[in-house]
Amino acid sequence: MYRRLSLTGLRCVVLFFGLTAASSLWAQEQQQPAQPLDGAALTKQKGCVYCHGEHLEGTEGKAPSLRGVGLRRDKTFIEGQIRNGGQSMPPFGEALTNDEIQTLVQYLSQMKEAPAKTNTDAKQRPGKKH
Repeated sequence: MYRRLSLTGLRCVVLFFGLTAASSLWAQEQQQPAQPLDGAALTKQKGCVYCHGEHLEGTEGKAPSLRGVGLRRDKTFIEGQIRNGGQSMPPFGEALTNDEIQTLVQYLSQMKEAPAKTNTDAKQRPGKKH
C-alpha cells in the first residue's frame, strides 16, 4: 500500500519545497518599497567625507567646507559640480546614479548654516595680546 520514496524522489521533493520557499521570499522582497536615499549617509558611503571632512567642514589643502553651500550656490551649480567636477574636484557623474546625485543636491542645497570660523582665520602675532 505504501511505497518507499527513492532517494532521487526525496531530493526532488526537497528541491521543490526549497525553490517554492525561496521564490516566496523573493516575491516578498520585491513588494517592499525601496528605502529612500539619505543625503548624509550618501556622503559617507560615496566618500565625500574623505575630502570634505567627516561633517563636511572642509579639510585644509583638500577640499572646502560644504557647510552653508546652500547659501552660496544654487542646485544647478551643485549638480554640475558633482557631475562634472571642477575647481580641483573630480567628476562623479559616472560613479553615482542620477538618484544619488539628486539626493546629494537636495541635501547639500538645504545646508544653509554658515561655516564656523577657525583660529587659523586670524593668526595672532607672538608677544601681542588681542
